Amino acid sequence: MLDVSSSHSAIRKSAGVFSRGDTITCVRGTQRLEYVSHLLAKSVEFSGIDTCVDSLLLNNDGIILGLAVAVLREDRIYLVTEAEQSWHDLAADAQEDFDITVESLPHKAVQVEGPLAWAVVQTLMGDNNIQDVLLNECVDATMDDTAVCLARVGTTAEYGYLVFSDTIDVLPGLSQRAEAEGGGEIDPSVVDRLRLEASFPVLPSQGADCTVFEAGLGWLVTLTDEAHYVGRDALSEDAPTRRTVVARFPGCDCPPVGTPVMADGDQVGHVLVSTGRAGQDDGLALLLMEDPFGVPGLEFEIGGITAETISRPTLTPESWIQQIGVRQ
Repeated sequence: MLDVSSSHSAIRKSAGVFSRGDTITCVRGTQRLEYVSHLLAKSVEFSGIDTCVDSLLLNNDGIILGLAVAVLREDRIYLVTEAEQSWHDLAADAQEDFDITVESLPHKAVQVEGPLAWAVVQTLMGDNNIQDVLLNECVDATMDDTAVCLARVGTTAEYGYLVFSDTIDVLPGLSQRAEAEGGGEIDPSVVDRLRLEASFPVLPSQGADCTVFEAGLGWLVTLTDEAHYVGRDALSEDAPTRRTVVARFPGCDCPPVGTPVMADGDQVGHVLVSTGRAGQDDGLALLLMEDPFGVPGLEFEIGGITAETISRPTLTPESWIQQIGVRQ
């Protein structure tokens, strides 16, 4: 496994791999779509076969319990979840209400991300070209003569691919392939920093003591009248009075979660997510701020440090200028 600094560099400069989620479940049966729609806050009703959908996972009170990516195949739906145990209990209790079978896969899914992530997974594509795989599309692939599922979906604003198998652990093989591209398996402690840089959810911290919309995660739920997922009735559509914004701490680490954010001697927010520097010069934290302070370009005193709020992504991802299938 790479060290912390090299892990950040792998994702931003070459290719890094890491486990995603705590479980993969495979849902089959005539009511698989209804079951998944009941659990996911983001609608999959009109999603096509061989596509992916990112979604929040809520409880009946609208509290954020986790995150999932649903991978829709022709005769099954895979759920790659990172969630609190209470959500898994909720999902298990709901199974008896639907004509489905649910199987837990033995190994975790693996995320491959970075400007050269495409080169890592090209080796799984046989005679097919990785540049033909569209964003949020899922295709069949092969690793060491074993069938795997490959989906183009990411978490860091770099090129990203999710890989998993019904039978084998894909992490060792993908790590070796990433090492050949100058990267490798990254330290999991760096993932929160990478996600925060890219405006991807950092859970459970980002969902603590705030609503879905205060947390800035409204893009991961569906609010139509036809949506009837767990927690839908508890979601208020009123404009939030608190908002999240990232703060940069020049040359130092972030203060801990809960540290007050001060403006002219008054508290106007607090640290919601605190991440490690991951070998970078500055610390990054996500703040939960009262209106109208939750915007980029302001300075605040936080834990005795003067920090500036900034927009995201906090850097320019190399994947934005790196063409898939073309080495620069």
